[in-house]
Amino acid sequence: MPKNPRNYPKTFVSAESGRRMRRGEKLLSLQVNGRLFRYYQPGWWCSLKDPNDVEGQLVDDDNKVADMARRTAQALAEGEQFTPLLIRAIRMRCGLSQREAGLVFGTGEKSFEKYESGQIRPSVPTKRLLWLALEHSELFAKTKKGSLRVTSAAPDGDLIKRAIREANLDRLYGPMFRHRRSA
Repeated sequence: MPKNPRNYPKTFVSAESGRRMRRGEKLLSLQVNGRLFRYYQPGWWCSLKDPNDVEGQLVDDDNKVADMARRTAQALAEGEQFTPLLIRAIRMRCGLSQREAGLVFGTGEKSFEKYESGQIRPSVPTKRLLWLALEHSELFAKTKKGSLRVTSAAPDGDLIKRAIREANLDRLYGPMFRHRRSA
């Protein structure tokens, strides 16, 4: 059953028509740039089944759902793969707040708020990181202790050596990463 914010009564009377409205999710359509997009909109509706009857009322977070649907449809209509909805899903899958995601992805504290609101689109390098987070969210998630994986600590020495070796750069530069002695 759809969420009932603030414990509203089971039915409302429409201020427009006097008809009874029930809480539920109604399949709605948006048309953007000639393309049709459908989504389920929670709210109070006179009819949940009749697609032509759109008399209803949105309360609380219902408006956020409508806004996200509109922003995502706009991005899809413009050919954007990293829509506000997908960016939010990736961030949530990583278990990060918007501020934390900005720090982890190196884009700034307010960037994810702007990506998810559709104000700005992520840069190509950020999209690459988002793609990586989509496939491997554990790389961007908080540690078990709850701290962020933003660190100035050097990567693991064996990992560095392996990368240099696999790039065939170890003959010239390998000695730089061997055990260091005081000069």
